[in-house]
Amino acid sequence: MNDVYAVVDLETTGSSPKNGDRIIQIGIVRIEKGEIVSTYSSFVNPEKPIPYFIQTLTHIGNDDVKHAPLFSDIAHEVAKQLEGAIFVAHNVNFDFPFIQGELKRIQQPALKNKKIDTVEFARLMFPTALSYKLSEITVELGIPLEDAHRADADAYATAELFLSCAKKLTTLSLPTIEKLHKRCFKLKSHLAPLFFEALKKQQQQLTTRVESTQPIERELPAYPDSSSSKMELLSTIYPGAQERPAQFRYMDAVHSALVSKKEVALEAETGIGKTIGYILPSISYANESRKKVVISTYTNTLLDQLYEGECATLLSHFPQSFRVSKLKSYTHYLDLNLFELRLASRDESYDETFALMQLLVWLEETTTGDLSELNTTGGGQLTLDKVRKHQRTPQFANDFYEREYRRAKDADIILTNHAMLAGQPEILRSLDHDIGAVVIDEAHHFLTAVQKLNEKVISFTEWKYLLSQFGFVDKTQIGWKLEQIESYASKLVKIKIKTETVNDVFELLTKQLTDWTNQQRTSRGNSKLQLQLTDHKDLFVDLVQEVNRLVSLYDAFLYENDISSKVVKEDVLYWVRELRIAAYDWEEFVDQLSNEASWVEADKRSLPSSFVFHQRKLDQQLTTEKLLAPLREGKALIWTSGTLTVPKQPWFILDQLYLPKELTIQRFQAEPDFYKGAEVFVVKDVPDVTQVDQNTFIESIADVIIQTAQVANGRMFVLFTSQDMLRKTVELIEETDLLSEYLLIAQGMNAGSKMRMLRTFQRFPKAILFGTTTFWEGIDVPGDALSTILLVRLPFTSPDDPYFKQKADQLTKQGRNAFTQYALPEAIIRFRQGFGRLIRSPEEKGAFIILDRRIETKSYGKDFLDAIPQVPKKQVSIETMVDTLETWYNS
Repeated sequence: MNDVYAVVDLETTGSSPKNGDRIIQIGIVRIEKGEIVSTYSSFVNPEKPIPYFIQTLTHIGNDDVKHAPLFSDIAHEVAKQLEGAIFVAHNVNFDFPFIQGELKRIQQPALKNKKIDTVEFARLMFPTALSYKLSEITVELGIPLEDAHRADADAYATAELFLSCAKKLTTLSLPTIEKLHKRCFKLKSHLAPLFFEALKKQQQQLTTRVESTQPIERELPAYPDSSSSKMELLSTIYPGAQERPAQFRYMDAVHSALVSKKEVALEAETGIGKTIGYILPSISYANESRKKVVISTYTNTLLDQLYEGECATLLSHFPQSFRVSKLKSYTHYLDLNLFELRLASRDESYDETFALMQLLVWLEETTTGDLSELNTTGGGQLTLDKVRKHQRTPQFANDFYEREYRRAKDADIILTNHAMLAGQPEILRSLDHDIGAVVIDEAHHFLTAVQKLNEKVISFTEWKYLLSQFGFVDKTQIGWKLEQIESYASKLVKIKIKTETVNDVFELLTKQLTDWTNQQRTSRGNSKLQLQLTDHKDLFVDLVQEVNRLVSLYDAFLYENDISSKVVKEDVLYWVRELRIAAYDWEEFVDQLSNEASWVEADKRSLPSSFVFHQRKLDQQLTTEKLLAPLREGKALIWTSGTLTVPKQPWFILDQLYLPKELTIQRFQAEPDFYKGAEVFVVKDVPDVTQVDQNTFIESIADVIIQTAQVANGRMFVLFTSQDMLRKTVELIEETDLLSEYLLIAQGMNAGSKMRMLRTFQRFPKAILFGTTTFWEGIDVPGDALSTILLVRLPFTSPDDPYFKQKADQLTKQGRNAFTQYALPEAIIRFRQGFGRLIRSPEEKGAFIILDRRIETKSYGKDFLDAIPQVPKKQVSIETMVDTLETWYNS
């Protein structure tokens, strides 16, 4: 490093020097020639009391700063430390302006240093990091930070982080650094000299990965028939494994179905060891029959857990004993051709520039090309969407998706998800003659996946963004780009007029929907609503007609004219294709308004940007049966889940899947002592949510969460049924600052995938994860990482949910009770899944806390409690529960 760097961190009384906030501690670390050469730190007397929450956060009290120098006393030394250096900080736009404000206050010259933000630098150099908070990225990179929120410790850790980023830069290949250097001038940080230095030093050539084609050694034993041989095998894989007779019976049932090519339904309660229970027989069957086994699960999180968990464990014990592939929908993968085109483009926003630079760094380390590995901002996601695969390209050998497909062709076990199985059946059909069995795990969610695939979702913001690409005003719009080509100007008149017409029609539709939405009432404290569109077809007819006409004009233009510029041509083709797809979606949406569940979601605080249009089929039978037909042809088909039955309605789930009536459900239950470490607490002094307004209820549950977290030391899931209530609860808890030392991870509020949030939760002590029903099932958090699950409300679908309303109407017309035969069993399934996250081994201890009073006041409450294993269930006050947990966890 040729430059000198001064790494700065401040602790302050608040966030704004303009409002009278002051520095209470400053830390500065100087770096010269790539080495830390000096440190400086000092408390600072702010001449005002330090707020209590700042004292709690920093552990700096008024006594610590009482006799400390004023900022004016150390200003000369601070200026000396910063002299001739590039100013570096973690979130530099806080520290730099704060010091500027203090200097201005005491009438000292302003700083003129160039700046580097280590948040930006770390996001670029470590694009797959779980989090970029200083306390979290340092843990991930192994950088010591023992006294967080102290300026001296934070400054030193930030200096180490800066050096780690600089070191990572020098490990990149020459072609990558060259491409990064071209774009680095658009960054907010002064990083160009570092890129130039790396460019000069780096002489290595870009290496290409070569896939192994070595023959596979099959070392895994044949299927173990006896209990003793099963136990011997499991003990080899999991030292200390305990014998579970129900697991052995489950394994035999799976193996029998595979060998006899039968269709079976197997319910394996949590504690059975379901996953390894079907993977081991599947591998044995694949090895013996030379037929592939497809294993499908509900989410990509579960898919990744299978691949990185059980399969990786087996391969570590039995190297090269089987081949496994992980095949997702191709939209998960990077399209290298589209990426190269984006790199060739010059008109980029900051977000696009940064995302492209992240992709360049990531390409040096990824082995999958799966874009979900990246941790990008919202603006960056738009760039990722532009470089996702939209179709197969078998002619490109290095394409990430095609590489995964080739692995699938050679694999014994193909891991996939329900969305892939149901949404791209042609992929597995191309491998059909090699497939001997299909295992559908989390089977109760297969219909949900089918429903989602057939559901149309049209976002106002995405639609508006799409339309904005066809303008003629801004140089990033394709109309403007085409108009610059002189020979096209006269040919674009009709397109230009039609584009204006489409925008006018869309604005009118937006105004009508906004007016209608504003007329609707919402409950106190809630701004979100869902409005049925079944009888409002007339609102959309003009829009559909005009968009189709615009697509036709572009098709005619592209047919008659060959665009000479490759970049412009690809841009036009890309956006016209997107508009054609959107036009088709709108047309189908309007055609089916009267027949299917159709609604718009909105938030009255942010109209019209919050509009999202939905349409879902009410009857999935034909679609489901068509999908399943090829899976039944000469193959074993195994439906399995921890919840395939509901008390009093054992066939509820299988009926939902339209499975043959002759199927019997085989149930496998955990040993009686498996749940000996679990207790259920029904809290009786939380207000009934139906009797108080939402804000009062949120205040009450926030108090329970805070008290429970403090005695449980985090390690806690808080499960909601409403994203709105989740967000308001988390925001209230953050405002109190009573859990400032805890890591709060909130679904829908924190960036990253479900898998990323789960890994963050497991990695950091004192973590609390707030999730909705989509987080309830199919995740494993073994050991001490999770000790408490707090259930805010029983997981019923909202009666105002438009799909539920129309489904309930359909059932009522058939003479059936929509609540007892649809709403209740669905809620019980979710309840069982929520409880199933708590105990994953007999040695674990955990509390399942229920805050919904209906569990004790309604007759159906007993049905929920009967659906989970027979563990101690106590009705207690908040105070008693907290006291009990404190004693229990500390024993």
